[in-house]
Amino acid sequence: MKLLVFIGILVLTFACTRQVVEEQMQNQTIQFADPAKYNMKILPDKPGSKDEIKLVIFDDCTYNVLSGVTRKGQTIDIRKQFNSMMKWPCMMKNDTILIGKLPEGVYNVNYTLIDISQLPPKDISLSFTFRLEVSR
Repeated sequence: MKLLVFIGILVLTFACTRQVVEEQMQNQTIQFADPAKYNMKILPDKPGSKDEIKLVIFDDCTYNVLSGVTRKGQTIDIRKQFNSMMKWPCMMKNDTILIGKLPEGVYNVNYTLIDISQLPPKDISLSFTFRLEVSR
């Protein structure tokens, strides 16, 4: 009987904790960053719907490899990865990531740099979001 009561309390605790975490996630507002703070820039400066839009990363390590660019609605995810266990020297270069042509609108761009030698949540080395406005 005591075991049944303990299990009931445990299940209730997990259910309440999950509800609180979900409510906190819904109430979070996105903090937008300036890509220049991270040595990045969108080209062209004021992109239009007919432009090929690019993200330029200045002085990026050559071992940071692009693993994907995806778009879902008004959200663009850019992911790069590296393996810190390889202990490669950081040779700097400029990297240009093609985002492509986008319809007119305002987009949230999520940039994430992941260390594939680490387990989540320690695998994220850098993550931020910035706004991208595309004119007609």
